[in-house]
Amino acid sequence: MNKSIIAQRLKLARESVKLTQVDVYNRTGINNKTLSGYENDVSDPDLETLKSLAILYKCTTDYLIGHTHHPSLMFITQKETADHNKPKDLLKFLNESVVMFDGVILTEEDKEKVRKALELAFWDAKHQNKREKS
Repeated sequence: MNKSIIAQRLKLARESVKLTQVDVYNRTGINNKTLSGYENDVSDPDLETLKSLAILYKCTTDYLIGHTHHPSLMFITQKETADHNKPKDLLKFLNESVVMFDGVILTEEDKEKVRKALELAFWDAKHQNKREKS
């Protein structure tokens, strides 16, 4: 039997922000057995719990319940707004952020594949630039 979209997204969202079930308990008071029940489709969280988890997981409740494929938040902190136009280190971004491609959150394995592809692309570009300068 397939897990519900809520169960799948709760686990994926938690993992995307690199939290364990114990971490969630420490931050929200939601028992890890209860959270495990949500993630394994044994029970569904109530609305207030869903809101708390969405905030903690930095996604929307619409994403968690399957109304959208886009987990992005509708609010941005002032620091994020101020930093918006600053150059960002791509590797650091991949390591520290929830990254999506075509509406799907990338797993750590997916991120590693992206890192390797970027390394190859930048290596290739660097060597091409050296050839053009010669």
